[in-house]
Amino acid sequence: MRFAATGLLILAFACPLLNAQETRTGEASGVRQADPLGFGGLSKNRPKGSTTEITAQKDATFNDKENKAIFSGEVRVKDPAFLLSCDTLTVFLLKDRSGIEHAEAQGNVVIVQQTENRSEKGAVGRSRQAVYVPSKGEVTLIGWPEVQQGINRHVSTEQGTRMIMNRDGRATTEGASKTVITDTEGAGGLP
Repeated sequence: MRFAATGLLILAFACPLLNAQETRTGEASGVRQADPLGFGGLSKNRPKGSTTEITAQKDATFNDKENKAIFSGEVRVKDPAFLLSCDTLTVFLLKDRSGIEHAEAQGNVVIVQQTENRSEKGAVGRSRQAVYVPSKGEVTLIGWPEVQQGINRHVSTEQGTRMIMNRDGRATTEGASKTVITDTEGAGGLP
């Protein structure tokens, strides 16, 4: 089942059909939302009128009282700024429901930043968990995180390491890690 609306706020918390205290949708559920939520905060130049699509193969739960939505089962987020896949995605809305406070992805997290021209893939982050804070425009990867840019990889060497991917292309690592730079100039090495 796929729902369409101008935003998750409208869909989850204003739509008469979903305005119960907790609403669940069944198999192959999903939500299509427009930009007012700010989910695409990883992009500096988000196209006007762009949409974010969230699909979940198991179910989606909208809790009006707690201002949150939970998507589970092979969750996919398609946004002009990034692609995300995970096992479960929990979206926490601001108290006034004017946008997203933060979102938490759990299990088999893969996030791909989209580049401006879309012809090449941006940085790819992988972890067991990720926390997205739109107001900061950053995603924090937690649980053996790694970030790959092209053929070069930055990998945690401890479970507690955190890697932060920012919308302006910066990445910060807190904790032990290593960087693997691949030589593409042939035999490489010094004579």
